[in-house]
Amino acid sequence: MSARYEALATKARAMYGRHLGAADLERISRLRSVQDVLSDLRQHPAWAQAAQSIPEDVILTRARLEDALRSQVRQEELRLMSFIPQEDRALMEFPILRSELERILAALRRLHASMAKEVEVLPRAYLARTKVNLKALRECTDFNALADATQGSIYFDALNRLRQTEGLPDYGVTEALLWSVYYRYMLQLIRRRYSGDVRRLLEQAMGSQVDMLNMMHVLRMKQYFPQEDNFLPVLFPFHYKVRPEQISAMCSAPTPQAVLELTEATPYGKVFRNVAPEDLQDRYNEILYRLSRRQLRMGKPSVYTAVAYLNLRELELKTVVSAVEASKYRQDLDPSLLRVLAE
Repeated sequence: MSARYEALATKARAMYGRHLGAADLERISRLRSVQDVLSDLRQHPAWAQAAQSIPEDVILTRARLEDALRSQVRQEELRLMSFIPQEDRALMEFPILRSELERILAALRRLHASMAKEVEVLPRAYLARTKVNLKALRECTDFNALADATQGSIYFDALNRLRQTEGLPDYGVTEALLWSVYYRYMLQLIRRRYSGDVRRLLEQAMGSQVDMLNMMHVLRMKQYFPQEDNFLPVLFPFHYKVRPEQISAMCSAPTPQAVLELTEATPYGKVFRNVAPEDLQDRYNEILYRLSRRQLRMGKPSVYTAVAYLNLRELELKTVVSAVEASKYRQDLDPSLLRVLAE
């Protein structure tokens, strides 16, 4: 089976061989201006394509740079698709599904705030594969029109249930619901189409994300909204290795520290040990990085090789943007971000 993915693994490993390391990011964060950062990235093969797409005479903003970096990652995903067997194409639609979700949420934020915000232009190949009417989404003026624009996508049924006679549904509830739709769809796809080691790897990657995100949501609610006792709107209604009764006990725990003590009885005890709620995202990113990098470097070639590569590039993208912000405001880069991409 793995022999069919040797070319994919060779391509992904070669592409990742150009990635930025912790030393690169620390150097970038210490540059004197954002324009200096852009000049540095133009010389580095990891992000030269993105950096060279930005004219030297423009005022560089975090949003503009992030859009350029994300555009490069999308182009890399499209290059990898030529090495993906036909039967794996449905799984590799996950970047399309996530981009649809991001644009639905951007449209909902616009309706709530009554102001538009530019979003990254998708490559033509993405536009051909999306099920969401992106033009209608950009032009919608109420929630009914927003929901109508998603007809045919995996998100339509959930949004259709949120229609109401007036006003807009709660943004936080809608966001949690759509992410639940995404993760449920991906887990069902994995269980329906894969078996053996590949299924185990894919379930571990996706299921572990769901488990950790659910525990992170509970911890954040306990830390920042201690008076709140309804956790259902922010939790995914499924699990991988954390049992429902364990999540229920965490929801009933009186303090964040009590929640952390309960995580010790889960397979993720070490992940949450000695971590403050504000550092949870960095710890989550670090775990995802290590899992993906181990698979890309040493795992048997499979469709997960491509998934691991894209996970790594997404994490690197976020860290590069943080390094740019550190340079812009003459701040030290958060050491936890460097740990995520440590060699």
